[in-house]
Amino acid sequence: MVITLFIPKKVINTQSFNNQFIQSDAMPKFDYKWISPISFNSESLAKILREVLEELGYEFKRDSVQKHFDKTYIIVPLLRFAYTFRFIVEKPSEFTVDLYDTQPTHSSVMPYIEIDSVTDENIRDIRKMLRLLAKKLPREPWKFTLSQRFMHGALMPEFRKAKKAWERIGVKKK
Repeated sequence: MVITLFIPKKVINTQSFNNQFIQSDAMPKFDYKWISPISFNSESLAKILREVLEELGYEFKRDSVQKHFDKTYIIVPLLRFAYTFRFIVEKPSEFTVDLYDTQPTHSSVMPYIEIDSVTDENIRDIRKMLRLLAKKLPREPWKFTLSQRFMHGALMPEFRKAKKAWERIGVKKK
């Protein structure tokens, strides 16, 4: 199955994009926003991410912002806001990492990690950070427990999206 992504002023075929992306250390010459559901809450992941950034010697600042998301209430989607742990990395390359928890239903919390502006200049540093982050966690961040799957809904697409996102960024191998 081939899916076409529509990015402003660019159209990318994901099949060739993913193959090129996984096999090389460089990305195409445009900004890419990487986002993935993760199996750990943002508060505990923020502590580990801080340790990883300090261990790698990256210069960064911490900031807190709010992200908005939709929560389905009965059948009507409602706008909600989530506290966001933001890490602004300045050296060795510039990028921003956001960690936040959404609440798609009344009984579940779905954490996300988001990196704005992944480019060919900073992809190596981002991969190094994400690989070390994945090693420091008790299990791989794209693997959800059985209780998490039942809480969110066993067939929710976020579980597959997480695995594919980590493969696309080059951290998880197929």
